[in-house]
Amino acid sequence: MSGKNSFWSYLFILAAGIVLICFHTRVNILEWLIMFVGAMFAIPGLIGLITGISRSGKGQGVNASSILSSIGSLIIGVIMIVWPAPFAGVFVYVLAAVLLITGFCQIWVLAVDYKPYAMPLWLYILPVLIFITGVVMICSPLRDIEAAFTLMAGIAMVAAAANGLFIYLAAYNSAKPLREAEKQAEKIENE
Repeated sequence: MSGKNSFWSYLFILAAGIVLICFHTRVNILEWLIMFVGAMFAIPGLIGLITGISRSGKGQGVNASSILSSIGSLIIGVIMIVWPAPFAGVFVYVLAAVLLITGFCQIWVLAVDYKPYAMPLWLYILPVLIFITGVVMICSPLRDIEAAFTLMAGIAMVAAAANGLFIYLAAYNSAKPLREAEKQAEKIENE
């Protein structure tokens, strides 16, 4: 993932984490989140269905698989909007899995991708804690975790975004002397 993509990904994660922290005391926050995700399924499904129908009306080729996937997306989205309660448990576990993957990926990036650079050991602390948070959320019964879910997930997401920025800055600062040495070596070769 390039630096610009990482920046935008971590900015999105930071914003989502802040929203979860701010609204952690709201009643039925999980159901509202499910309804939002349902809208994210329903809107593109509706747009795809309208586009497919308008193409068939104009005599252009109709892509049956595109229309079927749009119908499926619309149906799932409407169900999530109308009846969000059954999806709350699944949503908790999906976000817990996201935390597990985020923690593991940050540890992997530090250990493997930035191996030539001297990365500070303190950068490993937050990814390990994020990974542990995901494990705790997956292993806890849903009734126990639902009350504290949004606060835990929000804090972990903010921590992941902050640590991603710290990793990016540490790698940039570690690579800077190497880039300068390469420029000097190139300058000497050209002379």
